[in-house]
Amino acid sequence: MRTHMQFDLPLQTLYAASLVGGVAFALSGFLAGVRKGLDLMGIFILSFLTANGGGVIRDILVGRPVTLVHEAEPFFITGGVVLLALILKLHKLPQLEQRLGFVVSDAVGLAAFGLSGALVGIEVQAQFFGVLALSLLTAAGGGILRDLLVNEVPELLYGGFYGSVALLQGAAICGLHAAQSLNTVNLLAVFCAALALRLVAYRGKWRLPKPAKLAE
Repeated sequence: MRTHMQFDLPLQTLYAASLVGGVAFALSGFLAGVRKGLDLMGIFILSFLTANGGGVIRDILVGRPVTLVHEAEPFFITGGVVLLALILKLHKLPQLEQRLGFVVSDAVGLAAFGLSGALVGIEVQAQFFGVLALSLLTAAGGGILRDLLVNEVPELLYGGFYGSVALLQGAAICGLHAAQSLNTVNLLAVFCAALALRLVAYRGKWRLPKPAKLAE
């Protein structure tokens, strides 16, 4: 999670959070690849895109240098996740994606990536809906690519209160920017609020209304 905007503490804290989330996203791609019977190359590609695809899409859309071109770190992280997951045989653990550690890590990544995308939107002077779109794409773009590559409906479209968290983050960042209140404390507050909201939504199994339900 890199941006040119200068904030003392949040960028270091949120960068660390994005690493935690990136590991969870890469593991999610690994599990999807194993379930679909992909070979090692296919599993690595799926893990890599799940963890980094959203950021790549964001950078291309705003004309920024794509982070992956200049940094080898994402490749090493993905390779390490895949290798460790194979050694520990994590794909054989039942319902791994529903375990507390994975859920929290995934929520941390969602909050960190969503905030990163919103800050990039502010940096490039995007309009309100542009900031929301960049926040959503950064947070969930990798998961969308993962599901499309394995021929599944993207989980974002039916998986409950997930993308909504990133959209709310984008709106909050726009509000703070308009009020000239983008500072260390407020950025961390937005991150913590998004993290808490995602965990509460997961715990409470929140779901957005579906047309079939609305018609009843």
